[in-house]
Amino acid sequence: MEAIRAHRSQFYNPNSTEPETRLTGKGFLDELETRSRHFGSLIGVAAGEPFYVREALNVEDPVQLLTRPMNLYS
Repeated sequence: MEAIRAHRSQFYNPNSTEPETRLTGKGFLDELETRSRHFGSLIGVAAGEPFYVREALNVEDPVQLLTRPMNLYS
């Protein structure tokens, strides 16, 4: 969030006369933080980001994969 806020001219500015976009909307940064907290809660950390793939992932050692600590959503 600090890195994002370092570019504050690209986000919400109540004094801006530019057209509003999704990024410049008043609630965008709150939405981003809430989303990060949601995905983090699924894996037991403060914040997270989902990772989606379209194809199957290569798993070299399924036993190692299944014996690591997991949570309900892994």
